[in-house]
Amino acid sequence: MLSEGRVEFSGLTMIEHLLGEKDGVLAEIVHAGKGKTILRNVEAFKIGIEESSDFKEVCKALINFGLSKNEARVFTYLAKYGEQKAHKISKALSLHRTETYKILKRLEERGLAYRILDKPIKFAAVPIDKALENLVQKERQKIKRLEEEKRKIIERWNSMTVPVEEEESLGEFIQVLRGRNQICIKAGEIIENAEDEILIVASNENLLQLFYSGVMDDLSERAKKVKVRLVTDSSLRSTYIIKKLGLKKNSIFIDVEHMPSFILSEKRLLLFLESENGREGKRALWTNQKDIIDSLRISFLNLEASSMPEYS
Repeated sequence: MLSEGRVEFSGLTMIEHLLGEKDGVLAEIVHAGKGKTILRNVEAFKIGIEESSDFKEVCKALINFGLSKNEARVFTYLAKYGEQKAHKISKALSLHRTETYKILKRLEERGLAYRILDKPIKFAAVPIDKALENLVQKERQKIKRLEEEKRKIIERWNSMTVPVEEEESLGEFIQVLRGRNQICIKAGEIIENAEDEILIVASNENLLQLFYSGVMDDLSERAKKVKVRLVTDSSLRSTYIIKKLGLKKNSIFIDVEHMPSFILSEKRLLLFLESENGREGKRALWTNQKDIIDSLRISFLNLEASSMPEYS
């Protein structure tokens, strides 16, 4: 017998049932015979599971632990609703069945899910606290491996031998340097590696650049071991720098318009060039070309011989 809001099952008392889309319950009532009603195809569907804010937040958090979006969805679904068949997971989450199997396999490998040997096979998630611990442990192992790799790299780096520059095997080269940093580095190399002499011609602008870079700080000490000669102009700035460096006895002051600037030793030359915007000290020619070095050396010696006496 049917009454409003109730169905009578054979041999059972009246059971109240609420049919409503809001509750996610679908039912089909069919009459089969006199005074008898069969409730068929009644199933509770989890409609809109992924619309739950909690579901979304859990998935988002799991992504931060290294899971992909779909891995997080499958794990959360399994953890929430218990053991499931793969095709049911696929249907519930609108995933292709092949993709679902791949995700389940990856979750197994991560220690987040396991299979139940039944017919057909079912899958279940490990408890959430254990799953999170497995993920954290995996990250710890990753960090440990990176720390070990870091140690090995540093050891290898420190054991790497720096190639020694073989003067005879280099051959002749000419290189254009750009920027104060490169120029000052090469100026320092000439001063440090010179064996017999260091000859410098510098305008007050280039002298100031070399002074502030620090490459000339030890030049007075080098002058005790190798021949050091310096030519610059007689401006207040240049004379002040020479005095600060303690190189008055090694210096010649002459005023020549458009004085070229260079530093040379017996094997290297650094020739300052005019930059494109007209300011000095931005570009330089770096070379071991013997003919160029000899030419500038001869010019320097002639200039030294014809110049005013050195300061004493």
